[in-house]
Amino acid sequence: MAYSRTTRILHSLIALTITFQLIVSLVMEPPKVDRPMSQASAFWFEWHEWVGLAAMAVLLVSWIYRLANFKREGQAKLFPWVNAAGRKGLMTELRMFLTLKWKALPDTGPLAGTIHGLGLLIATAMAVTGSILYIGLWPDNIVTANVNNMMDVHSTLATVMWVYLYGHIIIASWHQFVGHGSITKMFSWR
Repeated sequence: MAYSRTTRILHSLIALTITFQLIVSLVMEPPKVDRPMSQASAFWFEWHEWVGLAAMAVLLVSWIYRLANFKREGQAKLFPWVNAAGRKGLMTELRMFLTLKWKALPDTGPLAGTIHGLGLLIATAMAVTGSILYIGLWPDNIVTANVNNMMDVHSTLATVMWVYLYGHIIIASWHQFVGHGSITKMFSWR
């Protein structure tokens, strides 16, 4: 599959911002109820906030781009479960996956599209909850009960995103290795 230059750029920006966010979350410490932040924690937390807002902007542009260039077959590749033919194809590929017929799985089929669509939804949910936290913590990083609950949701989504990121890298590498050229196609700047 050939990806448009805009899709490749947006994918790269999403990958960079989300990966940065996940890595920074390992060294930062979010604000807590009744506990001031250390200077080092505040530094990394501020980076997390700003890059998180950038991720939200990139994801917003990505969704606008998708809607502006909406083609039923194109969007159905990301969300094949929205129509009967997509669900049927997805079930066929899931059976192939579960019976270890991996070489027969196309890199542009309903299963691959579902994985990409889920990643986009998880990233968007993380960016939205992070943006809500940014607003909820502004201006003094005071943690209320509602903010604390939203932090729990955001943290849970981050765990899901870590699992997704590892899986996505492994599967993309596998597709590249078996000759589909998935990584080359996505990151080609021609």
